[in-house]
Amino acid sequence: MTTNKDWRKKAHIALDEHMFTGAPLRMTLDSFAKGLGISRQTLWRDKSVMQKFEQCKVNSRTKPSKNPKDLRIAELENLVERLKNENGLLLLNFVLACTKLRDHNLDPRLYFSEIASDILKQFPSIKLSQFYDGFSEQPS
Repeated sequence: MTTNKDWRKKAHIALDEHMFTGAPLRMTLDSFAKGLGISRQTLWRDKSVMQKFEQCKVNSRTKPSKNPKDLRIAELENLVERLKNENGLLLLNFVLACTKLRDHNLDPRLYFSEIASDILKQFPSIKLSQFYDGFSEQPS
């Protein structure tokens, strides 16, 4: 087999990717060497590549496989985090709208009094006074 000069670099990159992604190592030394374009014996002679290859095999055996429930829980946790961020942006826009109205000497309560009760129902932990300085709990 012809030896490619940068096979070591490719081998280290491929093994690093396996370690980073956490995917189980399902390749054999023969298939790994063939993919690099070298012989199995050449691969055996390089101690650093062989050490990393063995480490990948050990890591893939000791890592617990995730079951579908764990994956679904992680997916839902990501969704909740995204929705919390979106909710925060919406609340920030509301606060900015109140601030703009106040900057133009307009009372935001006149514009938002209709939805104030809906906001309190949706977000019981939030006080309307947090949105606007001097904003009373009961808009008049």
